Amino acid sequence: MKRFISLLSAALISASLAACSSDGLDDLREFVKNAHADKKPRVEPLPDIKMQETFIYNAANLTDPFAAFNLMPQGLKSASGPRPDPKRRKEPLEDYPLDSLKMVGTLMRGKQAWAVIQAPDGTVHRAQVGDHLGQNSGMIHKISDEKVDLIELIQGTLGDWIEREANLSLLQ
Repeated sequence: MKRFISLLSAALISASLAACSSDGLDDLREFVKNAHADKKPRVEPLPDIKMQETFIYNAANLTDPFAAFNLMPQGLKSASGPRPDPKRRKEPLEDYPLDSLKMVGTLMRGKQAWAVIQAPDGTVHRAQVGDHLGQNSGMIHKISDEKVDLIELIQGTLGDWIEREANLSLLQ
């Protein structure tokens, strides 16, 4: 029993000494407390809020801004503009999007040039000026050593067809 009491008293003395000890951060706490004591934060005043004039829209006598005839862009080409030929037989390279095709080289015989195009499935195709590739009715109009230039037909939002230049660069 004496041993238990001596151990208990030693533990109590150790605990009381530990409670009285400092963690060595008193000077840091004092600095943080006094560092910005004399400085006051500067708050800018809020800007004045200007009231907006109210506008009452009375559409009874006005045309509908969302009517189909108001959505037509100015200078729209007539139906005689460029269109893809629906009767033309699709070529093998038209099954793939243009960005999935890779130009891997060119072939020349006299003045005739062919582009060597690799499809995503790994097959290699030979294409010349006038051939079609890509899913936007793209037709090759120029082949050089670095790239294939083509013109695609893109359908606009109102159903009109727009010609767009595109190219397929040589894979480096």
